Amino acid sequence: MQKLLFCVLRRSKAWFCRKMSTIKPEGKIRRNDAVMFLGKGRVRIGIGNAFGLYPSPNYFNGSAYIEAWYEDALVQIGNNNYFNNKLSICAEHGCIIIGDDCLFGENVSIINSDFHPIRISERHKTTQKSKDVIIGNNVFISNNVSICKGVHVGNNAVIANGAVVFDDVKENTIVRGNPAVVYKEKIYE
Repeated sequence: MQKLLFCVLRRSKAWFCRKMSTIKPEGKIRRNDAVMFLGKGRVRIGIGNAFGLYPSPNYFNGSAYIEAWYEDALVQIGNNNYFNNKLSICAEHGCIIIGDDCLFGENVSIINSDFHPIRISERHKTTQKSKDVIIGNNVFISNNVSICKGVHVGNNAVIANGAVVFDDVKENTIVRGNPAVVYKEKIYE
C-alpha cells in the first residue's frame, strides 16, 4: 500500500509540474522528483543530471523550480550533476551556468537578480540589473544555501550548510556563514 501511494503521489506531482511548465528544456533529465520549467528564456541541460532524491527530507513538500524569466535569460546545466529536493534556480536576464559533476543539497536557491529595487518609491518596478552566476565543475553546495547575483564559484569549491553567498568563491575553497566567508583555502592541493 505504501509503495502504491508513493507512486501515485510522485506521478501526480510530476504531471502537475509538466502541465504548469511554460518552456521545454533542451536536453534530457532524470527526474526523481517533479521539475517545473517556467519563463520565456532557455534552459539547457546536459546528460546524466538527476533532480530530487528519495528518501530524503522535503521529498513530498517541494519540487525543483527552474525559471528563465525573459527571452534573453539562460539557465545552463552541465553534465552529471545531482540536485537534492527543493531546488530553485531563477535567471531574470543574462545567465546562470552550472558546470559538471556538482552536488547540490536540499533547499538551494540560485538567483541572478534582486528582482525589485530596495527604495520604497521604486520597489514595485522590475528594473533591476541581472548579473550572471557561474558555478564551476565539481562544486559541492550543501543544504539551505543561497547564491546571489554576480557570484562566480570556482572549481572544487565547497559551500557549507546555510551559507548566503554574495561574493565570488575561489576554486579549492570552503566558505560558510551569512554572509559567506572563507573557512579554508587550497583544500585539494
